[in-house]
Amino acid sequence: MKKQPVSFGDFIRQKRLEREKLQSDIAKILDISVSYVSEVERGCRLPFDNDKLEKYAEYLSFTREEKARMYDLASRQTKEIPADIAETFIYDDVGDMARFALREFQAGNLEEEDWKDFIRKAEENKRKRKEGGGE
Repeated sequence: MKKQPVSFGDFIRQKRLEREKLQSDIAKILDISVSYVSEVERGCRLPFDNDKLEKYAEYLSFTREEKARMYDLASRQTKEIPADIAETFIYDDVGDMARFALREFQAGNLEEEDWKDFIRKAEENKRKRKEGGGE
């Protein structure tokens, strides 16, 4: 099993190398310098902005999971809400519920097992919809 990258720079470097791309390929697609790509990969610069993250993910044909991981790692470094879910998290009713639940967890009113139960139930519902809806 491959070691999971713990930083944004490690992650994008690993994905670039897995797809046999050069830093110069990435620089061209993102319209930035090779040294900028190198500095981001080494953690010397903050992650790319949202537009560049989207281009990066598209160019390397990221799976949904890889794209989510990329955004999560970028947000850890910038200490901002992941850009791919920010709109939902801030403005939608489901975002209100998520923020409430996170604050309840932070206050000690929910435990990790509660989150695991929620995720299991969500996965089960997703599977049922897929089977029943013919998606």
